Amino acid sequence: MITRWQPRETDANLPLMAETLGISEITANVMANRGIRSKNAAVFFLAPSITRLRDFLLMKGAAEALERVSAAISCGEKITIFGDYDADGITSTTILFKTLRRFGAVCEYYMPHRIKEGYGLNYAVVEKLAHSGTKLLITVDNGISAVEEIKAATAFGMDTVVIDHHEPGEILPQAVAIIDPKQPDCDYPFKEMCAAGLSFKFAEALCRRQNHILSSAEAGNPLAHTDTEKRFLDEMLALSAIGTLCDIVDLADENRIIVNSGLAVLNENKLINPGLGSLITIRGYLDKAIDTFTVGFVIGPCLNATGRLESAALAVDLLLCGADEPEKRVTLAQKLAEINEARKTLTAECVERALAVLNKENEENGNEPQKVLVLTDFEAHESVAGIVAGRIRESTGHPTILLTKGDDSIKGSGRSIESYNLFEALYKHRRLFTRFGGHAMAAGFSLPEENVPLLRAALNEDCTLTDDDFLPILHTDREILPEEITLSLSDELSRLAPFGKGNGEPIFVCRNMFVEKVRVIDEKNTLIFTISDKKNRRLKGIAFGLNEKFAAKNSGFTMDAAFTIETNEWNNNVEVQIKIRDFRINPSISMV
Repeated sequence: MITRWQPRETDANLPLMAETLGISEITANVMANRGIRSKNAAVFFLAPSITRLRDFLLMKGAAEALERVSAAISCGEKITIFGDYDADGITSTTILFKTLRRFGAVCEYYMPHRIKEGYGLNYAVVEKLAHSGTKLLITVDNGISAVEEIKAATAFGMDTVVIDHHEPGEILPQAVAIIDPKQPDCDYPFKEMCAAGLSFKFAEALCRRQNHILSSAEAGNPLAHTDTEKRFLDEMLALSAIGTLCDIVDLADENRIIVNSGLAVLNENKLINPGLGSLITIRGYLDKAIDTFTVGFVIGPCLNATGRLESAALAVDLLLCGADEPEKRVTLAQKLAEINEARKTLTAECVERALAVLNKENEENGNEPQKVLVLTDFEAHESVAGIVAGRIRESTGHPTILLTKGDDSIKGSGRSIESYNLFEALYKHRRLFTRFGGHAMAAGFSLPEENVPLLRAALNEDCTLTDDDFLPILHTDREILPEEITLSLSDELSRLAPFGKGNGEPIFVCRNMFVEKVRVIDEKNTLIFTISDKKNRRLKGIAFGLNEKFAAKNSGFTMDAAFTIETNEWNNNVEVQIKIRDFRINPSISMV
């Protein structure tokens, strides 16, 4: 499939920006492309220190939440944390539970079952918690839309504190305190934290408050941040970084600080959380660097898989394990890895079935595919439907919805492309759904089976996408020359890490690169390029998964390439290389 290279544009004064910050114009260009235009913003970005986190008490509801939780701790009231079944909910629940237990709280946690209970509070669990003696309910990574459920909790004699980051509705729940920077009248300047970030800030503020209370009661007690407390908060910071990365929020402002600082903590001591350390060991990363890739594709999927196929409580149990529980830690870590392998197998089987159905439909329709793919697979496990829809979208370039069979209705999970707002498209036909939610790029819903053909027809009749819209887009930062690709540039660009949503790894374009030779490693689906510039300097390029685009030449041609720049260390040698994301072979083979 052809990929569109779409350059980012900026009108920033790059020479002035480079001179002021002491960086190259290339790096200045990348920063400007990410909206960093002022000196203060640039300094903040280049030095994401944990000391730059804002005061938690600036957030609406923070003071009231701390007051109610502290009172519950003092009075010995039972507190229950109600979490969510994804990695953000898992790490948030762990952070809050460990913090409350640290100060002697009578505390439990409850993780809902994705299939049996679905997302968020429900009346049955509210009643169950009330009968168990819970006096304070803390919802984390959910709760902002639980208006009726929290009203029921109040009727049962429970107070509720909500810690959430989702968009609030027109009516807010009648909780004792709501911590959600997106709620009306909250003046907190950064709105994009996930629950794990909010939970870390809550934990730190509670530590300061409780230590102040203790120091007032016992002369000589330190106020805050003793060595023991610092280690504890470092552990919470590492968990918060994992939750932040896995929830795919923008890596800007305080999110960037939390991830940068949390990864630093984790790399300094991979066993800072013993359960997490066991998972890292099981996955073979004890002696390797933990970066955004490791969290997003190695650790995070194991946490998320528990909530998809079994219970997220397994992941929380692992993260709550102590250093004195080696057998339990290893057993749980192995269990998480096995569940993730089962999830991958299920996903692969579902993708294969979905592609087969799609190919059959295309043949029957004269190879005229639907513009919006609405596929049905009643054999699929509904917990992997979103992942499968995403894989089909990647394969076809079309917005994709996968429908699975629920207990009493059809459930759908959709993934979209940049040029198609899936939420708006579905919202127009909300009368077809019994449940519905999402955003521009992803959505989920339930509907009666008889409404499936109506939905498929309506979405495709409304769709105005053209063939060009289905081509994947690769956003590029700047065109550069081969001689500008240096180790010093690679080192400078590394200061912009960690990379992720909202701060993607910089992608550059170079025209007419002369390729001396190419090695094709078929079994790894890898291409190794040897590139030379006008000064006869040689540069290594590597490409994964692009073998089918290679036209069987092995030397003496030019190409345009889109790539990232990285430092390669091997056999005590350090060199700069490029990781090629896409390339186009040119007709001419001369070095022009």
